[in-house]
Amino acid sequence: MDTNRIRQLLVRYFEGATTLEEERTLRDYFTGDQPVEEDLIPFRDQFNLFDETLISQAESDALQAKIMNRILSMEADGEVKTSKMSLKRLMMAASVAAAIGLSVLLITRFQNSEVKDTYADPQLAYQETQKALLYISQKMNHGLEPLNNVSKINTGADQLRNIGKMDESLGMLNLVSIINQSSNMKK
Repeated sequence: MDTNRIRQLLVRYFEGATTLEEERTLRDYFTGDQPVEEDLIPFRDQFNLFDETLISQAESDALQAKIMNRILSMEADGEVKTSKMSLKRLMMAASVAAAIGLSVLLITRFQNSEVKDTYADPQLAYQETQKALLYISQKMNHGLEPLNNVSKINTGADQLRNIGKMDESLGMLNLVSIINQSSNMKK
């Protein structure tokens, strides 16, 4: 085939201006057994890749059609329904087994955990409880001591609020002076 014609078709191909017949001509030229000029070899690889993609796509379409036919035949035979039923039965059995296991676990745990009194004398138990709570209170107070400095931060903010009030008052004075100037202009 004329390589000048192939080059012209390639230019049109990459511009998107070729017809299906011209594209078929290019594909036949590059995927055929005939030798290709050295400067056109990258295009041969590209068209071979396109051809392989078309073949693999056709194979995947055929596989998809086989799978779909198998699904349809299984549905017609009722095989799918039985597998759904067995799955439902399996799920119900698993949930019943889990409920029984959880019940047994909770019953044995409650039976084994009886609360026993550690002190025979209630007064002694009360004193021990007071000691424990006092200890916790001391530790909490010790941990809160550094937070006392946080209140000092607020004293600076209070002074800034006073400055804000002064600034607000100065703004009102400026308004008064503007009003006075405007009234002086009228006279």
